[in-house]
Amino acid sequence: MKPSQDSKDDTLMHQRPFRRVGAVLPKFILEYFATKLRHAGIRKDVRVWLGAWALLSFLTGLILLLLYVMIFNPIADTESITIALCLFLGGILLVLIPGYLKLYYLISDRTTMVEKVLPDFLLLTVSNLRAGISPFAAFVQAARPEFGPFYDEVRLGTAKTGGKNSLADALNEVSNYFDSHILRRTVSLFTKGLRSGGHLAKLLGSIAQEVRRIQDLRAELMASTRSYTIFLAFILIMVMPFLLSVSTHFVQVFLKINAENTASASDMSEASNLPVFSGVILITPNDMIMISLTVILTTSLFMSALIGVITRGRIIYGVKYFPLFAAAATLVYFLAKAFIETFLSGFSS
Repeated sequence: MKPSQDSKDDTLMHQRPFRRVGAVLPKFILEYFATKLRHAGIRKDVRVWLGAWALLSFLTGLILLLLYVMIFNPIADTESITIALCLFLGGILLVLIPGYLKLYYLISDRTTMVEKVLPDFLLLTVSNLRAGISPFAAFVQAARPEFGPFYDEVRLGTAKTGGKNSLADALNEVSNYFDSHILRRTVSLFTKGLRSGGHLAKLLGSIAQEVRRIQDLRAELMASTRSYTIFLAFILIMVMPFLLSVSTHFVQVFLKINAENTASASDMSEASNLPVFSGVILITPNDMIMISLTVILTTSLFMSALIGVITRGRIIYGVKYFPLFAAAATLVYFLAKAFIETFLSGFSS
């Protein structure tokens, strides 16, 4: 018993700096992330969890700032201060954004899992009720290990209540650990059925059929929009970068031809005293490359958000596709640009 107690004390000692950092954060942030951690199934002190991420992000930003100061000039003017500040904030966001997205995807995966197994769980509960088992026992025995985290939460929720509270309390305890509107609505309907004294077996069976119907409609929607998603991804990765590379090459050729025509027309005007067009094209090939990359990144972000809405009904869920789309479209852009410059070089010769 003593070694385990020593190990626990060491763990608390290691967590103390993180807890102190997390305790400085505003109360509303702690409450928000406490709910997120509960939905993700992470049973950890929110101050420790947030403090660890905040400290790691601060150190990352500080390291980037120190590297800039050591490698380049010291911070002396407005430009260097701006660059240093951007590096510091960029280092913080470089840690915080992936950490939040990881938490978000964990919550989303748990929500998808619980909504997938919920009809089977309700039907098993119905079978237990029709077999003459009490509602609380039917609820507990309906949980199966193959239900994954839902099984764990049911066991922990019922153990917390200790069998002394009602079935509605146990269901509410379980639903608090999942960010699922379907589960919360199921619990609400079931609680009203318990209070009104309705037939639980019939009520749960109707809820299971309704949840399954919603899942079928969602799957049908995804199947019907999959072809549009593939078509949009093809345009984003193949068509748009090729057209942007053509535009970039056109600017290069046009500037060269315009410079040659201006020089030849200037010689002719000196001989014939005729006016020469003296307009200036402000855009350069480098500007066109930056514009193309900006368009690719922006379109990739919107495309990722659209896929997130189509697949899961949430914009943030599609953000994980953004690096893939942006990298693929950027690669195709530079390959198409090299191809056009190689095989259409005769127009600029």
